[in-house]
Amino acid sequence: MTPKPWKSFVSPLPSPGRQFCLHDIDVQLERFGALGSFVQVWRDKWRDGKLPSWSDFDFYDFGGWHGWIHIDEVISASPFEMRCRLWGSALVDRLGIDETGKLLSRSPAIVERNLIPFYQDILSIPAIGTNSGLVTSYGRASEWSVIKLPCPGYGAEPDVILSCSLSGIALVFQPEGLLEGRSG
Repeated sequence: MTPKPWKSFVSPLPSPGRQFCLHDIDVQLERFGALGSFVQVWRDKWRDGKLPSWSDFDFYDFGGWHGWIHIDEVISASPFEMRCRLWGSALVDRLGIDETGKLLSRSPAIVERNLIPFYQDILSIPAIGTNSGLVTSYGRASEWSVIKLPCPGYGAEPDVILSCSLSGIALVFQPEGLLEGRSG
């Protein structure tokens, strides 16, 4: 059996309308609605066209977003594994779980199909990732929009994903203008 290639703009999941999308890193901020201001914080740290390192950010850069931020760092390329370095307090309150310090392979989110190729593409292309729609993997059903931004951690290549979630709103993206992900 040959697996179907993964399409970045729609990943079929049990939850109807759930989208995993890849966007050019310099796409217009308006595309991301209220999360556009979070992307602007990230872009303000670019220097000479280079992605900002995680160490370029300060706590105060994220005013108003603190409880909704989550940060994942690659700890192994093969097999691919990430560890959650920060999981905001508003996420804990809304989802009923604190992912801080936990491995991606142990997260309830790992049941979402194509999650690992999605994260790999965000880091390797690099691209802005979004996932939006009805989230059920944490045992609670609610609409979310999540923005995922690639950052170098300790080297020159992106190995950290800086994310911010917005509860109660599910952004919708049309396939045109999105980047294609790579097959599994």
